[in-house]
Amino acid sequence: MTIFGYARTTINDNDLDSQVKSLTEYGCGPVFLDTFEQKYHEENHADLDTVIAQMQPGDALVVCDLHRLGRSTRQLTELTSLFKNRNLHLVSLTENIDTRSEMGDIYFNLMEGLAQMECALIKERTLVGLNKARQKGKIGGRPKIDVKTVKKIRQLYYDKKETIQFISSKCGVSVGTCYKYINLAPEELEKITN
Repeated sequence: MTIFGYARTTINDNDLDSQVKSLTEYGCGPVFLDTFEQKYHEENHADLDTVIAQMQPGDALVVCDLHRLGRSTRQLTELTSLFKNRNLHLVSLTENIDTRSEMGDIYFNLMEGLAQMECALIKERTLVGLNKARQKGKIGGRPKIDVKTVKKIRQLYYDKKETIQFISSKCGVSVGTCYKYINLAPEELEKITN
């Protein structure tokens, strides 16, 4: 089993030295650095995906803080799922997390639950937002074009034999919208124009 160390700078913490010291003291074999600065040797530079690609089942990745791994909760939960599926371990020194211990399964299950909860919350917030917009009279999607523009699209296409690109720019709509109204069935056209 190899113990990989991973240190990453953030926008408000550009110090790698303290991370490297903590990871080395913990006993990490290779310590990889993810930073925009090039003051460190090139062989130490690696992004997180490169480090994980080198890991074998049973290996552990050690970080000083969980926020060094992901820039969002969702990214962290996806990463946790990847670790569980590949039988990799995660150690975070500050949060005192070590998935090699008995608490490892609890951590993985907790993160999986958080991922499902976050998806459900996003869905709920989206639906609430859509309902509020509807109550205010706003309808999602592209704005409908007026009857006059529909007639103009069809006239330019059928009577004047203009190209779709010309019609699109002349009427200020997309090419797809032009085709939508050009190819309308007679009964659908009648519903729009009446």
